[in-house]
Amino acid sequence: MVPLLLVLVSLTVNSKVDSVVVYPNQVSVIRTAKVTVSGSGELVFPGLPGALQDNTVRIKAPGMKIGEVQVKRGYIDEPTPAVKKLKKKVEKLEDNSRELKDEKAVLKAKGDFLKSIKLGAPELISKELQQGKVSPQSWRSALSFMADELAKAMARMLKLEREEKEIEEQLNAARREYNDARAAIENRKEVRFDYDALAGTYRVRLSYVISSGASWSPYYELRAQPADGEVALTYFAKLSQRTGEDWNRVKVVLSTSVPMLGITAPTPQPWYLSIIEAFTRARGKAGGWLVAGAMAEEKAAESGRGLDLDQTQHVQAVETGISLQYVIPGRVTLASGESPKKLRLHESDLPAEFSYYTLPRAKAQAFLQGRLVNSTEFVFLAGEGNTYVGDEYTGSTWLPAVAPEESTEVSFGVDERVKVTRELVKSFKSKSGLFKKTEKIQFVYKTTVENYHPKPIEIEVVEQVPVSKQKEIKVKVTRIEPRFLEQDKDKGTYTWKPELAPKEEFEINLEFTVEYPAGRRIQGLY
Repeated sequence: MVPLLLVLVSLTVNSKVDSVVVYPNQVSVIRTAKVTVSGSGELVFPGLPGALQDNTVRIKAPGMKIGEVQVKRGYIDEPTPAVKKLKKKVEKLEDNSRELKDEKAVLKAKGDFLKSIKLGAPELISKELQQGKVSPQSWRSALSFMADELAKAMARMLKLEREEKEIEEQLNAARREYNDARAAIENRKEVRFDYDALAGTYRVRLSYVISSGASWSPYYELRAQPADGEVALTYFAKLSQRTGEDWNRVKVVLSTSVPMLGITAPTPQPWYLSIIEAFTRARGKAGGWLVAGAMAEEKAAESGRGLDLDQTQHVQAVETGISLQYVIPGRVTLASGESPKKLRLHESDLPAEFSYYTLPRAKAQAFLQGRLVNSTEFVFLAGEGNTYVGDEYTGSTWLPAVAPEESTEVSFGVDERVKVTRELVKSFKSKSGLFKKTEKIQFVYKTTVENYHPKPIEIEVVEQVPVSKQKEIKVKVTRIEPRFLEQDKDKGTYTWKPELAPKEEFEINLEFTVEYPAGRRIQGLY
């Protein structure tokens, strides 16, 4: 009886990236392919990124029975265009380095020759002058020529050494970039799996995850429109990918979820309290480090407190329970390692209330502030952005996370049409006391705010006086006009919120004294 050998036919599948789900720290890639098969065999997906996580590989093929799935390491026989370009860069720098070395060798030989002549020249000159074979003038010209040539050779040698050092640094950097690119791009994997199916054409879907292969971050453009009481907000996503495979017209979904980060809820642990002084007394001198450590922990706790634009519009936000997904309409093309692409997620005019703010003691300028309300269904994630007033760029900002119907305040920069001045009118120093002498300094300030807008404005003006942390230093406000609206004694601030008509002026007169022991210097007074 002749045994039957079962031979599985291996079929290499030509697949393409159809869609991706990009998280802030990784990407899930979905490849699709159509295969025509009959009976049993093995399908092979070659040339996949080497960074894919083996345990995330999933196969879906409706109508086919899927057997064992294997992930094997492979390589690319033919370098990619990006790797070829880097290789040519390395080869060009290597050629430049060799040319410099060759020129240095020629110059060294020339220098050695000129030096040998220079060493034997005195004896030869003396002999030939005695014999009258050559004139002194000819020898002077020859020696001058040799000296000039030797000086030029040495100067050129120094220049070549500097150029060689620069080329070497560039070459080392290019080699590192080339080797990294080869490791990232040419390191490949292939997925193999057994199948059994009736004769026909099937659609196969292969998915896998690549950690740190792609990411996205929010970015905003905020345009203040005070006349309309609105802020035109454009919500973008900066999308970048270094998966080692190019995305050509793929469907893109952006997810706010961060997989595998804090998936286990914390359990309660004892929350201990202790008195620092008690430790100090118990430890004595040796325990001083405990106090310093506790103070450091306390301070740490206190301190804890060029892009391609894709004109994508009408992005759909899908809530998935604990995160949001933004489905980008159309398809996106983005090569691996290419500059980030800026995708437009949403654009809308948000209602806003505008006012001005100034703290003249810190900066005698008025800042335009806008309190906007998120009247959309989108959650604006925390991210950086640029601010504009109309079409004029005013600076960069950071927008905190803003949920629907939530409000936040954004600064749109300095408005030069609101003029702020703070003038030290008078400063007078005096001494007093018979037995316990003290010094007293009187300060008189005048702050003026003027509105040069053709319409009324609201402005919050904050004045400030020093705050004493020691009983020996006494601060006393002797005059403050007009009457303030709010006061914060801990910060030493006084707040007014006047409404100024066009060309109207608002003036604050502030007088205060600082008294302290005579002969002492006060830190922070000036």
